[in-house]
This record gives sequence, structure tokens and C-alpha cells, in this order.
Amino acid sequence: MREKLKFKKLLNEFRSLEYEFEYNSEVLREAGEAFECHYLNWCEENGVDIEAIKKEKSKKTLAHQPTPEREDGTRAEAKKKHSKHRDVFKSIAKKIHPDKIQTHDPRKDEFNDAFLKANNAIDNGEWGGLFDVIDKYDIDIHDYDSANESLEKDIQRMNDKLRTQKSTYSWLLQNCGDDLQCRDVVIRAYMKQVYGWDVNK
Repeated sequence: MREKLKFKKLLNEFRSLEYEFEYNSEVLREAGEAFECHYLNWCEENGVDIEAIKKEKSKKTLAHQPTPEREDGTRAEAKKKHSKHRDVFKSIAKKIHPDKIQTHDPRKDEFNDAFLKANNAIDNGEWGGLFDVIDKYDIDIHDYDSANESLEKDIQRMNDKLRTQKSTYSWLLQNCGDDLQCRDVVIRAYMKQVYGWDVNK
């Protein structure tokens, strides 16, 4: 019983992080456009010839292009189906597989979406999505210890994704609000990292 309660707690934590990530992604779509406009205006106002800087960067990049390396297999590994929690996936398939639902059943699309979500979770080893489906359709889990361990890893993965989002220049600039000094610091850091441009050079 305690492990089942822990599972519910972890799943709710995962869902909360997932919602935050989705919200931040929406914010970043707009923030990305705003960043582009602000940084181009900044270049114009500060007499920075961004086109010349881009050309110079492009020349250096072409001159130092590394020899193409052979694929090391990590990408192929990521595409492999994960064997973990296959029993859980089979329980989902028994209950909501789209082929088991009549064409005229109003739940057909809903079950299809849920099944695809579970299938993608198995393919990618992203367990929060799998357990979200389990919880929604009240499907039994036999090994809560293993489920909780997987959820804890997925929570860590989501936290890493959120940290990445919040370290983007678009996010940082957006958080400056109307603070012009903060905006200036963000744009200068961007110019230095992306183009190697430094005002002191």
C-alpha cells in the first residue's frame, strides 16, 4: 500500500513537471521571436555589423570542419524498444488496444491516443507517459518498486529538461523584463558565446 501511495505521489510530481515544461515551451516560442528582434535592434543601436560577424564565423567554421566520424551506435541504441515494463504495456494493450474497440465506439480516438502515448513511452524509455496511461485507466501494476524507480528517473529527466529551458538566452532575456542593463548583459553573453564577439576586442 505504501509503495502504491508513493507511486501516486511520484506520478503527480512527474505530471506537474510535464505541465511546466509544456507551458515553458509555449512561453519560449514567443520569447524566441522577441529575442531575435531585440538582439538585432541591439546590434543596430550599438553599431555591431552582425552580417560581417556571421560571415567571419562561417569562414572559421568551414576552415575547421572536422572529418566526419563513423556513427558510434548511440542513436541506433536510443531507437531500440525498451524491454523494461513490457508487462505493464501488455496490460494496457489488453484493456485499451484500438483494435479491440468497435469503429463506432466514441472512445476509439481516446483509446488510440492513449495507446500511442504508452507505445511511445516504451519506445523511448520515458516512463511517466506509460504510468500516466496506467493510472488513467486504473490498470494494475504488480511491481511498484520498479515503477517508482523508473518514475524517479523520469522526474530527474524532466528537471534536466526544465533546467535546459531556463538556461536559454530567450528565457533569460524574457526574465529581464524592462531592466535594460540585464538585457544588455544577456545579449553580450549571447554574442560572445555564439559568434565569439567581444566588445573589448
